[in-house]
Amino acid sequence: MDKRLNRRQFLKHVAIGASALAAAPLVGCGSPAATSTEDAPAATAVGSTSDAAGATQLQKVRGLAWSNGPAIDENFKKRITMFNESHQRAIELDLQFLPYDQYWQKIDLAYASNQPYDFYYWDVQAYGHYKKDLLLNVDPFLQNAGDMMDSSKYPVDLYKPWRFDGAHLYGVPENLQTMVLYYNKDIFDKAGMKYPDDTWTWDDALAAAKQLTVREGDEVTQWGMDIGALSIWWGLQTLSWSQDDSFFDKVLEPSQFKMSSPANIQAMKFVQDLIWKDKVAPNAAQRSSAGQDVGIFESGRTAMRPEGSWNIAGFSALPFKWDMAPLPKWRDKRVVPYWMGGWVFPKASKVSEAAFEFARWSATDFQPQMAKDHDWIPLSNAARNSPDMLQGMPSGFKTSLDALASANVGDLYHQNSQQIINEVFNPTFEQVWENNLTPEDAAKQIDEKANALLKKT
Repeated sequence: MDKRLNRRQFLKHVAIGASALAAAPLVGCGSPAATSTEDAPAATAVGSTSDAAGATQLQKVRGLAWSNGPAIDENFKKRITMFNESHQRAIELDLQFLPYDQYWQKIDLAYASNQPYDFYYWDVQAYGHYKKDLLLNVDPFLQNAGDMMDSSKYPVDLYKPWRFDGAHLYGVPENLQTMVLYYNKDIFDKAGMKYPDDTWTWDDALAAAKQLTVREGDEVTQWGMDIGALSIWWGLQTLSWSQDDSFFDKVLEPSQFKMSSPANIQAMKFVQDLIWKDKVAPNAAQRSSAGQDVGIFESGRTAMRPEGSWNIAGFSALPFKWDMAPLPKWRDKRVVPYWMGGWVFPKASKVSEAAFEFARWSATDFQPQMAKDHDWIPLSNAARNSPDMLQGMPSGFKTSLDALASANVGDLYHQNSQQIINEVFNPTFEQVWENNLTPEDAAKQIDEKANALLKKT
């Protein structure tokens, strides 16, 4: 877990025990392209088709998702079973899954062979498919999708990042994810200290981390904090947002990286100092040793860790009491990241309506069950705030969700975004966290390399 690449590759490491070495049935988890509604077939009643004699024909739909670990995958299996049972004689889903590091290659091979999947799970790489004019504009379907476009029932404003042409949606969201501060209640209780809450600043978190770091001679036996997702660009950027800045000028087709701004340098310095100056967080080698292959927070060796909300399901079996709080504020402001999970659809699919029906069903009919499953955070306001969602969740869950009122999407949409992340962000930040590079020098390197890649075609 030392080599944090991006959100999904992190999930791959969290998903200990998830075996999916080959595609297997999962019976349950810029310059704009075309902008007119002509991209999609006219929306009609979704479900079955009829032959010339009027007999109903079963539509078989092929999809792809990636493994998120045993708990979430098992809930996905149940979901697919529920959908197929509720759409018998009309639609039959065959949803396959792969490890994340094989996922996009498989999708690209399917496109190259002119046999694309009928739908697949979204991540930022799919923006490249939009740029190649491969994705369906789903607006015509959404016109008949029930409450999904009702802003009193769904967070419609959060859909905006998926309007890649500025007007139309190219994916159907179904869940939300965000970032929170996890903490070990047993450690806080033993020290007789107050738990983190929504009033905390990063100064408060640092002060607590200093008190909760335990040493025996020169050896640290308990860390006050692990930098967690602050080591990844999208987690680190929350410290910039809270200072009214950002790493680049805009999410969709950025034209300039501005890592050398004072706020961005300060963000890097704060995290670097947690490890090397304040010595309340482990470096990579110490984290690996203390984590013992299960993760340092999971091992009970650290008091706090900022991470994604998707860890809730995996943390449910931890052998100690834990909870969560909103990310601390930077002085007086908090801006958290959010992401939407959902589905995209190739234009070339011959069963687009049936594939969309699964996405619609997942975002509407299935939302109450998603709340009960506790794996993803439902998109529907009612399901997200329901007793079923809140029951059994950490006491700080609701307060952490409330922070979505001031959230920015934690993504970067550009044809070279993955190259920027993998070749510029990740190795440069790794050098900063290992104290081999100053924040000032890191910022200069990132600006030079990333801005050059923005111009590369």
